[in-house]
Amino acid sequence: MEKSDYDIVVIGAGIQGAGVAQAAAACGYKTLVIEKFLQAGLGTSSKSSKLIHGGLRYLESGQFKLVYECLRERKHLLNNAPKLVKLIPFYIPVYSNSVRSALKIWLGLSIYSLLSFKKFSIINKKKWATLDNLKTKNLKCIYKYYDAQTDDRKLTQAVINSARNLGADIMYDTLFVKSDIHNDKHCLSYTQNQKEYSVTCRCIVNCTGPWVASTQQKIKPLLQTPAIELIAGTHIIIDVPVNQGAYYIEASDKRAVFVMPWKERQTLIGTTERAYFGDADQITPSENEKSYLLETFNNHFKTQLSKKNICDSFAGLRVLPESEQSTFNKSRESLIINNYESPGLITLIGGKLTAYRASSEEVLSRIKKIIGEPDNYNSCNTRNIKL
Repeated sequence: MEKSDYDIVVIGAGIQGAGVAQAAAACGYKTLVIEKFLQAGLGTSSKSSKLIHGGLRYLESGQFKLVYECLRERKHLLNNAPKLVKLIPFYIPVYSNSVRSALKIWLGLSIYSLLSFKKFSIINKKKWATLDNLKTKNLKCIYKYYDAQTDDRKLTQAVINSARNLGADIMYDTLFVKSDIHNDKHCLSYTQNQKEYSVTCRCIVNCTGPWVASTQQKIKPLLQTPAIELIAGTHIIIDVPVNQGAYYIEASDKRAVFVMPWKERQTLIGTTERAYFGDADQITPSENEKSYLLETFNNHFKTQLSKKNICDSFAGLRVLPESEQSTFNKSRESLIINNYESPGLITLIGGKLTAYRASSEEVLSRIKKIIGEPDNYNSCNTRNIKL
């Protein structure tokens, strides 16, 4: 057993853990990140829809604060990571049987435009034929707006590398075992290369995503957290490219599905939503989900796909607060929990890829209240740190 002292130990090097580590190291805290995978961003943070966006559909459920925050963070990421985050055009076709009318979408895009300072437009009917073989029967209009796309795994790794450059220590292939409090410090145990080690710290931040509840059980005294739900989302990658941009289309069950250009002349289609009750390490796409996404594409494009066109598929897990609301209406805002019964423990649940930096700032403000500022405190924030 070896011991070393840290101000903060972050458990999990997904996008949220990477963001917290970057913010903590930037302020001068001695920071350690423990990650069970061989690299950062190999869990849920590499299985998103790859979007840096405000979330147009969240306006419909009244999540205006989240949309505004995400659009503000999108602007920061476009400035700080221009090689990783790029604006692309999005098209919304409105058909005679679409669940949302052209007027409703116009109102939503008008609000989105005001919040983002990015204009939207209506595509001239003469140009419909240029849009990747989009079906035009019963098509009433097509809206065009802009949002951003990224490689979520590379973005997460860029943030964790920034944290390392700012002084954070990162340990991969490392399993968190347990933690307890001794003399007002957390004594945390972990295993690496089949050996057990321990460190002490003044604050633990649990950023383990779908594994947040099981991680929480290993930290004493126990911090009670709200019940959560795991929502599985599957994406498929097909070998047929879309060249004009991304498409925001409607599935047969009226859910929104994205069809987006992806690497090497491929197309990314997703996502699905289903409640998941199994082992978070064993999540895989189902055949029904793949068929659902292919059907949604085929319903909107003249190019017809089969499972032979699928190059790859993946499934990730979203962590949402448990409630009786539909998945569509559940809050996507991050939930940050700490209290006096479990001193020096902060748990970060859920949150959007786009808003990871804003969530990290809020975590950091709580860290300062709990353990104060470090001796070498640096008032620098992460708003302008280049990736």
